[in-house]
Amino acid sequence: MVTQRSPRTVGHLLLNLFLDRPERAFVTLLALLVAIVLWSYFRTTGRDGAIILSDAPILAPVTNLESVTELVVATRLGPTTYLTQPDGRTVGLEHDLALKFGEYLGKPVRFLVLDNLDQVLKAVSTQRAHLAAAAVHVSPQLSQRFEFTVPYQQSRPQIVFNATTTPAPQNVADLVGKRLGVVPDPVHLAILEKLRTQYPGLTWKAFPRGDVDLDLLQQVFEGRTQYALSDSNTVSIAQNYYPDLGVAFDVGPNEPIAWAFPKNTEDPLVQAARNFFGTLNRSGGLARMVELYYGHINALDHEDSSAFLQKMVSRLPHFSPVFKHAQEITSLDWRLIAAMAYQESQWDNEAVSPTGVRGIMMLTADTADRLHVSNRLDPREAIPAAARYLQQLREMIPVRVPEPDRTWMALASYNVGFAHLEDARILAQRNRLNPDSWSDVKRMLPLLSTPEVYNTTRSGFARGGEPVIFVENVRSYYDILARFEKPYRPLGKTAAGLAQIGSP
Repeated sequence: MVTQRSPRTVGHLLLNLFLDRPERAFVTLLALLVAIVLWSYFRTTGRDGAIILSDAPILAPVTNLESVTELVVATRLGPTTYLTQPDGRTVGLEHDLALKFGEYLGKPVRFLVLDNLDQVLKAVSTQRAHLAAAAVHVSPQLSQRFEFTVPYQQSRPQIVFNATTTPAPQNVADLVGKRLGVVPDPVHLAILEKLRTQYPGLTWKAFPRGDVDLDLLQQVFEGRTQYALSDSNTVSIAQNYYPDLGVAFDVGPNEPIAWAFPKNTEDPLVQAARNFFGTLNRSGGLARMVELYYGHINALDHEDSSAFLQKMVSRLPHFSPVFKHAQEITSLDWRLIAAMAYQESQWDNEAVSPTGVRGIMMLTADTADRLHVSNRLDPREAIPAAARYLQQLREMIPVRVPEPDRTWMALASYNVGFAHLEDARILAQRNRLNPDSWSDVKRMLPLLSTPEVYNTTRSGFARGGEPVIFVENVRSYYDILARFEKPYRPLGKTAAGLAQIGSP
């Protein structure tokens, strides 16, 4: 008889590695997760940006808005601009703003997705794009070459490094003789050139293809580049995925960000864009779009992000089939349900609190009875029941509330109770804020713990700060899961709610 050796799959090898060397296993699997993120970036465009630019036709001058058959927008890859998610959705603040501008004009939008800001600005100056929506920093030098809309954001240039493996530089002098990387951004390059007049030994390497999160921050994460010059908005988002990324110091003040148009032309699109941003700002739409991408980026600290990435490897696989089953019966994205479960218990099926809540979803005895859960420690009961409850709360919120605000409010209601959420929405209305906007309602919720406010509400006192923390943490965990975990589409169905909206 021939004894056959048991098969050795990748799963067996990773399990043995995790049991024998957990630290090395974590680093290996985190690298695999980063590779998935990079793959999702690369699939956004299959060609070199220089070729895309050279192949793009020259556009006719815009003499009136009626002559524009489609709006051509030059942009670049990045978490704050434009990227493709693993499920095929294109997202990004600049992407969303450009689509909204197209709706405002009644025109379809076509994107030229290029490699860097130099190519983006060249596309505008050579009439291959109507405008640049690519996190362009307004500077005196660029203002001589381009017309700009009013600024809609700000960011500041920062020196970043891997805080666990690389000594923190104290000043620019500490960067002399070190490996410093930068993505070709005219404003950032001008900063470095100016610094080199004070520190002649300062050198850097430019990464001409891709954006900071795609190439440069990966190199800093891996230790191949010691330091990088990036902008604060990109760094804040990237720190959720690269927890070891630290900020050493700023190398300049806040710079305004705006859309760029060709200079010295009678282009009616320029004034239309200025009117668009004015209308969007007055309606609160601009604040809501910015909040979607940046409202939760500081919710997690280094330890939170690191622990979550570790438990994605060690715990999530045990429960993901149940989360996906919960999606099947509720149509909620399984990754949202998983993010909520992590915030509740860190995916600990036997979690128990001093107040008596128990299990992976940390249900109270009353809630479990109401949801017909006989054993709160059984994830096969608790997870689908909690998902159904969240879906019921979401359906109680008016349909006019847009996504993702409706889902964020449902999560807040899950934490603090629907009646208290309604109190916060009424308070928003009293204060001339938008009761259908999460960014406004979350400002009101903490007031429910102050006597002069809760005495005027129908449901009285609530620890209103807790649902804000709960929602913002769930958003951050969901954002990470959406990067690294594939969506689940059973029998051709599509997850409701978050599957149809953008996420950074």
